Amino acid sequence: MTDQERRRTYALLILTTVIWGIQPLCIKWLVTAWSPVTITAMRYFIIGPVLILIACSRGEHWLPPKSLWIPLIGMGVTGIGFNNVMQFTGLQYSTVTNCTLIAAASPAITAFFAAILIRERLSLLSWFGILISFIGALLVVSHGSWEVVSHLAFNVGDILFFCAQIFWTLYSIIALKVMGHISAAMTTGWAGLLGAIVVSLYGLVTNDFHPVNMEPALWGAYAYAVIFGGIMAMLFWNIGVKHAGPSLTSIFQNITPVVGMIGGVLMFNEVVGALQLIGAASIFIGVYLTTHSS
Repeated sequence: MTDQERRRTYALLILTTVIWGIQPLCIKWLVTAWSPVTITAMRYFIIGPVLILIACSRGEHWLPPKSLWIPLIGMGVTGIGFNNVMQFTGLQYSTVTNCTLIAAASPAITAFFAAILIRERLSLLSWFGILISFIGALLVVSHGSWEVVSHLAFNVGDILFFCAQIFWTLYSIIALKVMGHISAAMTTGWAGLLGAIVVSLYGLVTNDFHPVNMEPALWGAYAYAVIFGGIMAMLFWNIGVKHAGPSLTSIFQNITPVVGMIGGVLMFNEVVGALQLIGAASIFIGVYLTTHSS
């Protein structure tokens, strides 16, 4: 990369992680009016088709090969359905700070399940990094209390955040194979649209899909989650991965929980204690070791 390309790439990556750090603040606000099921479906009914159109404008055929439909439905169920609904539900019970901190452990969680499910080989240092990240996440959700750990008395929201990351890992593993055949935009677009259909059908059956009218400020939060957090961030992130590579790109993910913590303190008066900061540091160190060991 030239210096100009490097500056542009780094700026896009920083912007993306800031966008993702702000998004949980919008969602925590939105869940006061719409259910997590409604938010998820209504987001991806827009995000999915827009990404498909973007892929088509680049010369791709709008329909993926038949062999990819089952994996794409699997991505829709895991990464769009379970991941989003669990995370958004968790925000009704826990803090934006915990949401973004637990999400920061995603690369280590992904590496762990990749080693288990697809036999991806990891070095000893990578396994150590995964352990450090898990300890950091445990410190965050338990608030450093052994009694919470021993009695499994975790906050239900924090449990949902962690489960959401597991489903995101499954989504990522499936996506890795799908993107060997179609672009990231087409993959995400169809996974998003199929996920929205599945989630909305679930919502209709359970009477949990109610896209009622909201006040203008909440529509603004919804627009942010769709346009910035969904479409723009995804495209910017792909540009960053393409030009900077996945290892360097992963470093920028550490910005997201920092933004989330600051936003949680300013907007929802959340308290960030020393144990959360220690847990955050453990997660960051663990992710770095996992993603940068050979």
